[in-house]
Amino acid sequence: MGEFETLEVRIPKELLLGVEKQKFIEDLKLFAAMELYEQQVLSLGKAAELAGKTKDDFMGVLSEHGIAVLRYSQEELAEELKQLKNSR
Repeated sequence: MGEFETLEVRIPKELLLGVEKQKFIEDLKLFAAMELYEQQVLSLGKAAELAGKTKDDFMGVLSEHGIAVLRYSQEELAEELKQLKNSR
């Protein structure tokens, strides 16, 4: 891990009634990591780091939320399938 940046997020108190602050912060980081990964701003490893999870755990969370873990272009997918067929 490198240097850290502290960000301030202002949220009206009435929106946080009954919400545990630490859980809210962890969820914010997780959802930000998922969004940034989906937008291809962060790699899988960096997004997992932001979310405070291992790569395996983060991949599970992505799958649970319907976010593709593996990204193949049409050409890459065709090549992978070709190699799989040839290996049989």
